[in-house]
Amino acid sequence: MSSTNPTRLSENMGPCEDGCPAAILDLLTPTDNAYARDWRQRCRANLARRARKLSDGDRIRLPEPVTFTDGNVAQEFVVCKRGRSMVLRDPNSGGFYRISRLMEQAWTVVPVTRVHKTVFA
Repeated sequence: MSSTNPTRLSENMGPCEDGCPAAILDLLTPTDNAYARDWRQRCRANLARRARKLSDGDRIRLPEPVTFTDGNVAQEFVVCKRGRSMVLRDPNSGGFYRISRLMEQAWTVVPVTRVHKTVFA
């Protein structure tokens, strides 16, 4: 019987997985390896996307339209927060939807003009 040493994946091998926590990335020493720099950049970009905040009533736009199981196709949604959970409302159909891993998607917030109530003293 021969015992083999398991191969370990290092950042120099150009890993596809880019979900490394910030605490680990902060411990890494500088490198000149192109694969390692690319991997670190992808991990940081992924962390930045997940850190974005959405408020109730925000309007977001996805880069591509999404087709849901009910046949509805939509690209723009209004964020509806219910406690800790969040659903997306299609402003055209009024339907409520969930998109898995929404915070990792490349959505953008659509600026909406809001008219505030005027209060006279």
